[in-house]
Amino acid sequence: MNLSGKDIIGEAKEKVSDLIYSWSRSGKDKLDVVTLPNNRADIFIKTILGAVDEGENVLYITDEKDNVKLIEGVKRNSDFRGYTHLRKYAKSSLSELTVCSTATAKEIEDTFDLVIYDEINSMPKYRDEEIIELAETKTRADGKCIIYSVKNKFSKREGILLPVGDRKVPMIEPREIITRIDMNKDIPFVVYDYIKWSIGTGRNVLIYVPDKAKAEKVYGYISRYWADKCSSVSCFISGEADMKIAENFLKKDRAIMVTDELENPPGATPDTDIMVFFAGDSRFSGKILTHLASRVVKMERHSMGEVIFLCGENSGSVEEARDIIRRFNREAWEMGLLKA
Repeated sequence: MNLSGKDIIGEAKEKVSDLIYSWSRSGKDKLDVVTLPNNRADIFIKTILGAVDEGENVLYITDEKDNVKLIEGVKRNSDFRGYTHLRKYAKSSLSELTVCSTATAKEIEDTFDLVIYDEINSMPKYRDEEIIELAETKTRADGKCIIYSVKNKFSKREGILLPVGDRKVPMIEPREIITRIDMNKDIPFVVYDYIKWSIGTGRNVLIYVPDKAKAEKVYGYISRYWADKCSSVSCFISGEADMKIAENFLKKDRAIMVTDELENPPGATPDTDIMVFFAGDSRFSGKILTHLASRVVKMERHSMGEVIFLCGENSGSVEEARDIIRRFNREAWEMGLLKA
């Protein structure tokens, strides 16, 4: 029987859901669930509701700002409403399912039968060691904890892998460009060529940089060269700029925006190519670069889309991000999830 791409991916997610549930019934206490950025959290619902049915308490940690995907999934797929979404600090939570941010979780004095840390559905902010320590600290001595991320935390080999999102297409592998040019003043001609190609094909270009000072400098020379060659060139400074700048950028065609705000926009950017200048900067970890790269949307296998990482020298974080993306694509191909 031939299955559509949606059916194949749906079956893969159902299988992962069953594997997580089976693990939760086993004697093991730690699990890595690895997938692409901004994937759904529905794969945990069966396990969470199973734990609740057994009289257990669950803590779900996520730094999503507004609509929490897990809560949306629970509402969509069940009649369970025994959850509390803690938006402020609290020392205790008596709900069957508690959902909160990392900062709030650190303040809670309770421990839980099941702890799930979701690093997939928001931009990673914390070091792996901090995440592991928090998850373990909030888990009861005989409890279980899961970390949901783009890479393994507990073990390099074990865990459960879901190498696709909602579409039957591979992630775009970033191109790394190493330059001796001072990126505070200018960029290589090849990068201008990539921008020219993007604008010429009707796409936008979103340029991420690590801080405000670099954003202003990059915006200065980009705007001088491109102001009359595209629909607009804008700069969005974290904590200072009006959100309408970002909103207007996403509505336009052939526009360029420079920003140091990594959480803006929070998800996919249709018809937009991503560039990261100073990609070797310490602010850009491998998992952050993976999240940024995932924002380029491929609607089908042969559709356009570019991710450029521009560095002054070889970067371990860039290599890590490329390795993560290659792993997803390789595993997805081998599982038959990207085939027509």
